[in-house]
Amino acid sequence: MKVRLAVATIVLFTVGISAAFAVTPYPPPSTEATKGVFVIRCPFSHVKQVDPIVMPGPKGTLSGHLHDFFGNKSIDSDSTYSSANAAGTTCGFLADKAGYWTPSLIAPNGTVVKPRTAFAYYRNVPVKYGTTTPFPPDFRIIAGGITTGPPISGFSCEQDASNMVSSPPNCGSGMLVLHVRFPSCWNGVNTDSADHRSHVRYGGTGSTACPSSHPVKIPEIFLHVRYPVPGGAGYKLSDGTLSPHADFWNTWQQAGLVAQVGRCLNVGINCGTLTG
Repeated sequence: MKVRLAVATIVLFTVGISAAFAVTPYPPPSTEATKGVFVIRCPFSHVKQVDPIVMPGPKGTLSGHLHDFFGNKSIDSDSTYSSANAAGTTCGFLADKAGYWTPSLIAPNGTVVKPRTAFAYYRNVPVKYGTTTPFPPDFRIIAGGITTGPPISGFSCEQDASNMVSSPPNCGSGMLVLHVRFPSCWNGVNTDSADHRSHVRYGGTGSTACPSSHPVKIPEIFLHVRYPVPGGAGYKLSDGTLSPHADFWNTWQQAGLVAQVGRCLNVGINCGTLTG
């Protein structure tokens, strides 16, 4: 099957589960002189020890640890792009059928903490570099984990994302929040990679903000997961670490994603939290 999609200077040719992109000289002149953002609120969907990016297989194939899933309601080890794209979503903006997941949070007494909701901030960073290209269909990324730390991932108390720390703080009467910031520079060729990371990079600042090996600017997702607990000593993640990571699988209704990138990010405006 071959699909063509013109997005800025990118031409998409999808063959099987991977994609090859013909990239003309990049970046194009930037249309984004200011920061743009749109936010998707996706309440908790389900908890399960599966991961269709890292450990795909027959339904119920176990991954290394428990995950909390947000957005797409159908994600399991046997999920496909087609099955996920046809499924329901917990997200307030119904075109967002993407799958977002993180390791489960474990309380000091060993019980699994049920998260309340996740907020996915889609941002046009690095600003003034090129023009944001929407994720192609079936795009997959893992970000964060033991090799990274703040400001890529960490914890904070509610409404204090600018002060991430490396372990769950004691938030008193407030909620604990887990944060993971995804890369926004893509190689323009692969929708995934063997480690689910190498096809993307984090950008810097200025006109050369994305490296030449990964010149295509995609939306930066900054994921925030809220838990109705105060945090503090004794809380840990289901992978046995205190280093948050997260997975993103683009199973959006693609036309909806393209429209919001164009409406909010390519013109550098704050569209707020999307609904409907």
